[in-house]
Amino acid sequence: MKITAALIVAIFIFLNNVPPAYALASSAPPEIHGTGAYLIDVQSGQTLYSKNGDLQLQPASTTKIMTGLLAIENGKLDDVVTLSSTLLNYQIVYGTRIYLEPGEQMTLRNLLYALMLNSANDAAVGIAEYIGGDLPHFVSMMNEKAKSLGLKDTTFKNPSGLTDNGHVTTAHDLARIAQAAYANATFRDYIQTQRYTIPRSKPNVPTEMINENKLLGKDSYINGMKTGYTAAAQNCLVASASKDGRDLIGVILQSPGREIYTDMENLLDYGFTQFQTTEFKPSGSALSQLQIGKEQVNMLLEKPILTTHKLGEANTEPILKINSTSANLTQVNKGQVIGNVEVWDENEKLMDIPLVADRTISPTPVNQGLFKTSKWGSYLFLLGILFFLLFLREKSGRANRRLRQARLKNEGSRIRESNNPDIS
Repeated sequence: MKITAALIVAIFIFLNNVPPAYALASSAPPEIHGTGAYLIDVQSGQTLYSKNGDLQLQPASTTKIMTGLLAIENGKLDDVVTLSSTLLNYQIVYGTRIYLEPGEQMTLRNLLYALMLNSANDAAVGIAEYIGGDLPHFVSMMNEKAKSLGLKDTTFKNPSGLTDNGHVTTAHDLARIAQAAYANATFRDYIQTQRYTIPRSKPNVPTEMINENKLLGKDSYINGMKTGYTAAAQNCLVASASKDGRDLIGVILQSPGREIYTDMENLLDYGFTQFQTTEFKPSGSALSQLQIGKEQVNMLLEKPILTTHKLGEANTEPILKINSTSANLTQVNKGQVIGNVEVWDENEKLMDIPLVADRTISPTPVNQGLFKTSKWGSYLFLLGILFFLLFLREKSGRANRRLRQARLKNEGSRIRESNNPDIS
């Protein structure tokens, strides 16, 4: 009896001291206090969690994800930007700032540190004017980029995320914007930087840029993205994380307080522990063929197609839509992009993957083409040459015979003349 009691106590102590790493995570989605939330797997593009994912909400400074991406895509980091007098317009520039002044010069590289780490609104305006020429044009670029990503519920009104009538997005759309930005290596370098010092000539101005993302450095697997806050938008957070070869992006909008950080950790843990990503089509798979002249080339996947499904549930196959380049191609090199495959999950396109040629096909020379048309065509061609040579030979023989006859005739005339001498 004592042994049994001791065994029960030992088991109880063991279970209560099991390290968290071995504890079984709940399969149920976590409670999210924010009004809107979304979670995606970056590699497959699939949605793992949604709470009011298509509800339009204000994004606050998470807007700067789009601003930073456009700056990196359209500018050169070492370019020197001269700040304009727009910085004095306090209806446009207020809130978090590093107190840039008109005429002050700073590289685009350092303005991006101020934008992505310190969330400086004056840096956002300076970047927008430099990249777009003026604020309206840059805002148009933001909206065009959103459309190119297939987003229908996002409208930007400014580059900083300050409250502006009609400046809205959704948790879903913001996750897709973050996914596009995360694909850019330079952007990833910025969002995972915790601290950076920018040089400035004027004294007593901010130079130490400190990342506002409180999860960065706290959780080893969280590698960046962006925070945001306004009175209207409340607390907003986009976070990216990488673990065991998988990358996730989470979005929480309109959260009432600092529980947004705990909610995000729980959301990301849910994605990592309750979902599995598998290979649907490996890299190099032939998805279709393209006609090049009279030959066909296989269209190969440049990278694998992956799918993500919840543990214990059936894996759903994505829909593939293959697009090829012009059918008028006459040559192609091995590895050349000759099309793409769109990966769809129901009504949403998740990604485009390039398709490349599996071999080189060169234009067929004209003289080879005559012989390669068909076996009988080649025989007819050779037969024609033979008849032509026989014709030339026969024509030459007739000419030689006429020449001999003419010579014989002339010689006979000379003999007759010699037998009949001229008497005069």
